[in-house]
Amino acid sequence: MRRDDDLSTESTSRAPRGVSRSTFLKGAAGAVLGAGGLLAGMGSAAAGPRAGYVKDLTGAETARFGFRGTDLGFTARTNHGYCITIFGDTFDQPVPQNSTGWRSPVGLRQSNADIQNGIRWDNCIGGGRAKEMIPYVHTDPNVARNEPGRVVTEIPNDLIHLPDGRYMMTTFGVRDWAIPDQGGIPSAGGSWRTWYSRQWTSTDTHAENWTTTWNVETNRENMDFWNEGLMAHFQNNAMIMWPGEDWVYLYGTNEGRWAGGGIHLMRVPWNRMWERSQYTFWGADGAGRWDWRPNGPSTPIIDAPSPFEAIGEISAAVVEGRVVLSFLNGGRGAVTQTAPYPTGLWSVPRTQVTYAQAENLYAPVVHPYSTTGNTQLLISQWVNPGPNSSFYGVRQWSGSVAGRVAARGAIAETLVVTADEPAYPGHVGPVSPQWQRLPLADQTAILADNCDRRVSRADLAARIVPGQTVR
Repeated sequence: MRRDDDLSTESTSRAPRGVSRSTFLKGAAGAVLGAGGLLAGMGSAAAGPRAGYVKDLTGAETARFGFRGTDLGFTARTNHGYCITIFGDTFDQPVPQNSTGWRSPVGLRQSNADIQNGIRWDNCIGGGRAKEMIPYVHTDPNVARNEPGRVVTEIPNDLIHLPDGRYMMTTFGVRDWAIPDQGGIPSAGGSWRTWYSRQWTSTDTHAENWTTTWNVETNRENMDFWNEGLMAHFQNNAMIMWPGEDWVYLYGTNEGRWAGGGIHLMRVPWNRMWERSQYTFWGADGAGRWDWRPNGPSTPIIDAPSPFEAIGEISAAVVEGRVVLSFLNGGRGAVTQTAPYPTGLWSVPRTQVTYAQAENLYAPVVHPYSTTGNTQLLISQWVNPGPNSSFYGVRQWSGSVAGRVAARGAIAETLVVTADEPAYPGHVGPVSPQWQRLPLADQTAILADNCDRRVSRADLAARIVPGQTVR
């Protein structure tokens, strides 16, 4: 994504009022800026193996498709068996500054099954040169922030291949990157703003050409989730279909990275995605009873680490009969949480890669060819965002989403959710472990017991800031 500047903060003793994307990528991740304990973890390293990196997936790897610099890399398995990976703001050169060929999104196809040896790109959407996949106009930021529907850029959220052969892709339209010296205004959640999340359709066999999705109910060209009401919780979103069901499940978060915000869930019949009235929301009523309801509420299934931190870009996949969510979890880096069913119950976060391992990481994506014990992730990095960027791209990391924490006594009582079982309508209580409510030492212990073996406990502890325990 195209970011150049930070937002200043009024104080180093509390959460920033406004934080741009590049501020997050410089290590804030929604947490209190200037806190020694947080920033101290940026360069820490523990003794022992620090492997996990597999290869760079962009740069020289994508030069033959007409671009070197890009980010994101949301990946979907098609009905043909191969995968399509979609990227965000893309440039001919390795880094955004002084670049040409700005476009978003672009797509690559990939089919090699031995992804543990490195993902290898087959070809691109666009033929010889990766093209901007969808028809729209990049608008000047001063215009986009004030005129509804005019966007600076369209950033991809996810892609899914439906049973009838139709492809659906979602993007969010950037209203304001919240860059201060360009007059940017952050959202109430302290980050960039969107106008909507939009659906796009391709009926081509291999998703070569795309158009906007017709809203059947309003008889309008664009099927949009405007950034208001319940749909405000789905500006960033990720989609799956559960085997044997006709639903598309959409996991979502608010625009940008919303401090204190969580992950929400809605669903729609796959052959009614273009009808707004067919969407229902997973939420708990006043008695704490969860169910699907057309008018909400939409209750977070997974909460942010603290009121001062945000959940970043999310991705979803079905891996060996489990739903796997991957996302940036505040200052804890790239994490995954799994469940035996799309509604939960969710496991404790498993940290895959920390900021000490991958500077300014974001947007972790679990590749659909992964297994629970051999998980391959696409992770973006923007090293030194701004006019002197040194890296802007996507790298492959290996990990595992297997494993759960066995908790007993007071810790289990605080977590509430410790069972590995589906959450069905009628469930009462949280659907994910309440690890944020533990004392800081126990938080670190729980996360350290459930992290990739190459992740340092010291790195995890350094990113948990005193005073941010949820009560």
